[in-house]
Amino acid sequence: MKFETEHGCVVSEMATAYGNSKQIGRYAIAAAMNEVLTRAERVDQMEIRVCAPLEEKKTHLYDVKAEAARCAREHGQTFWEPEIIRAAWAACTFVQVNALAADVKQQAWNKETMRAGQDIVLTKWIGLEGTLRVLDEKRRELGKRFSGTFLHQVEEFRETIFAEREIRVAKAGGVSVMRQVGEGGIFAALYRLAKEADTGLVVDLRAMPVRQETIEICEYYKLNPYQLASTGNILMICDDGEALADALRKEETEAAVIGRLTDNNDKIIQNGEDIRYIDRPAPDELMKI
Repeated sequence: MKFETEHGCVVSEMATAYGNSKQIGRYAIAAAMNEVLTRAERVDQMEIRVCAPLEEKKTHLYDVKAEAARCAREHGQTFWEPEIIRAAWAACTFVQVNALAADVKQQAWNKETMRAGQDIVLTKWIGLEGTLRVLDEKRRELGKRFSGTFLHQVEEFRETIFAEREIRVAKAGGVSVMRQVGEGGIFAALYRLAKEADTGLVVDLRAMPVRQETIEICEYYKLNPYQLASTGNILMICDDGEALADALRKEETEAAVIGRLTDNNDKIIQNGEDIRYIDRPAPDELMKI
């Protein structure tokens, strides 16, 4: 959300992550931070709330709170002391984060102009957030199916849900608009992007980077990786997608040109000779877990 003040714009974004893992605050913090940074130079302030049912164990809530505070400090964030809220209406534990940037000055990269013919660049690998969250929730079960080495490889990607570096590179590289993929996965993000731009789009499914670990875990739980939570993946709209992708790769960030905006309302996914159309966003596949 963005609104004007006498000194400039204020950008505020709220993100929520649900689950039983003490790590859930990390995902909410990353989602809120990334959203603000796509529109502002920095995050000025952050509020963190841990909400839970009345019967949730106190020790677990304090673990969730401590992990969220540790994560915010690791990423240099200024935040008020996280609060714990117990409520009869809470069906499960969740962390809610509100991130804010004040006095945001208009820059070339945040004028939010999109038009037909521009390229769509995607950073990192789709579904990694969802893969990590499945691991957090189902570690014991996954340990019976996959090797410790395999699960450790997934763990090594935990920091990829934070997108500060690639957002900084994109701002210097001629990007017009940036949008986080987030909840609902890449299909939902592309649908929202086309609606916002008031254009169509055509994308190549095979161009979308995805980790083998994500594919295997999704196959095990019968999840669609293209509809799986993807905080940390950023869609970038620009005139020269290959140049931007090259600049990102030079900074050791996976990036690929996956398609372009078109001058009609069709939202097309190509997979070789097969063509399908993007439907309205479906519930995130994490809901199945």
